[in-house]
Amino acid sequence: MNKFFTLLICVFAIGISYSQSPAFKYQGVARNAQNASINNQAIALRLTILNAGNSPVYSEVHAVTTSAIGLFSVNVCQGTNPTGSCSTIDWAAGGFQLKVDMDVTGGAQFAPMGVSPILAVPVAAYAMKAQSAVQGDADSNPQNELQNLTFTPATNMLAISQGNSVDLTGLKNDADADPTNEIQTLVLDTTTNQLILSKNGGIVTLPSGGASLWTKNGNLLSYVDGSQSIVFDPKGAAPLNQASFALNFRPNAIRRTVSGPTDWYEEFWTKPANALGKEIAYGSYVKEYPTTFAQHYLRFDKDTFQIGRITNTLNGSSKSSVTNEFVLLNQGYNGATALRILGVVNSAFDGVGQIYNAVGGRPGGVITAANVNNTVVPYVGVFNPNNSSQLIGGIYVNGTQSVIAANVKNFWMDHPKDPKKEIWYASIEGPEAAAYERGTAQLVNGEAFVPFSEHFELVINPATMTINLTPNSASSEGMAVIEKTAKGIRVKELRQGKGNYSFDWEAKAVRKGYEDYKAVRIKGLETPTPVRIPSSIPEVNQAFERQD
Repeated sequence: MNKFFTLLICVFAIGISYSQSPAFKYQGVARNAQNASINNQAIALRLTILNAGNSPVYSEVHAVTTSAIGLFSVNVCQGTNPTGSCSTIDWAAGGFQLKVDMDVTGGAQFAPMGVSPILAVPVAAYAMKAQSAVQGDADSNPQNELQNLTFTPATNMLAISQGNSVDLTGLKNDADADPTNEIQTLVLDTTTNQLILSKNGGIVTLPSGGASLWTKNGNLLSYVDGSQSIVFDPKGAAPLNQASFALNFRPNAIRRTVSGPTDWYEEFWTKPANALGKEIAYGSYVKEYPTTFAQHYLRFDKDTFQIGRITNTLNGSSKSSVTNEFVLLNQGYNGATALRILGVVNSAFDGVGQIYNAVGGRPGGVITAANVNNTVVPYVGVFNPNNSSQLIGGIYVNGTQSVIAANVKNFWMDHPKDPKKEIWYASIEGPEAAAYERGTAQLVNGEAFVPFSEHFELVINPATMTINLTPNSASSEGMAVIEKTAKGIRVKELRQGKGNYSFDWEAKAVRKGYEDYKAVRIKGLETPTPVRIPSSIPEVNQAFERQD
């Protein structure tokens, strides 16, 4: 069930030619689930430009090979299989976004990677419009487009050449014509620590204590007092541009909040002395697009004690319905490999729900729905540990009948003589749903009636009965069944024999109501087809990248 995913680093550059449609560059680094770059490998990208209402206005496909460090670069608006046209997009409308889907095998099984705002292309589009305006000029004289803006103090008139003028007298409220008496001076009195504005402009007393503990470096605003600090970054660094706010209460104890365009998380992080130098964190993570979910987690270093996640996402196979999920799991690391030690997913879609569990990083069992004779029925199954998509055994309902299906059906018991061992018997298989009864009876003067138990009479269809007889005497002339009923059988010795000896018997018959049992069936119609569970657990793993 492993899936590749990428952390994309995007750089948008403008490449505009007035003789062709606008294009811009998209770059990224492809990485796998262990955060290692996918190097020298052919991949496929599907790029979609969304408008402000998240509706697609253009789509294209690129086939590209990553570099020795996993880097790839493509020109948007110059791909293959285009849908729509970049040249008809009204960039002036604003709010455009680039949606990226990728297939790491280079095929057409695209998986969503995320959405980023497009900021540079509209500027280039406006440049094209400006060039169009220049080309549309009626003559080649650059001087007759120039105008002068002048102000006449005597008349308070603001005028533009080859245009109109405005009288600004109504805006003038100066009591005299002296331009110098409006100037004020701001002075810091270091004796009183006061900031004074001249001409009765006011006084502000500044806090004492020397230099301020607040500093600003670019976008980063910080307050540092010994081991305590407050750090605020309203824009964040490229390519994610996530704003962050962090409170450092004491050494190795931090509460931080990070917010991006489509997701945010909040976490309390500490590294106490009694934790052997390991991190302990508790937090929440929310993602809005393209899959909406909220999850809470408790983490010890990289091992995640517990994650509770609620997901609501539009299902790709039915645009009118959403998939709702609740996920609860523990995760541990075996070296650099993440394992789901124990996980449970409760999922519902189109009125059908399922409960799915995983143990030791492998899928375990599922309570879901199945299609039997075009009817949705409950199904409880177990997965093949070597093939996470194959259910190899389960229990379901066919009409009024409950059916158990498995490769081998067993009975077992403790070994009565060796406490270290068990005894396992496998059920006898056959092409019918049958029952049997057996026993030992006695011939008297060559004849006997063998009565069946009442429960056997109630279970079987006597018309399907077969009988096996074995005499317990070497002088037997042979035996025959001369009467078969639901009550029992009548047995007689051959050749008019008058023997008086015991014999063993066995009766087999099809169970009532199961006469139409089919040994060969049409797959998916007469046998159950469990509803497949969405790949929720791998999607949860992707969120760990944000937590770590």
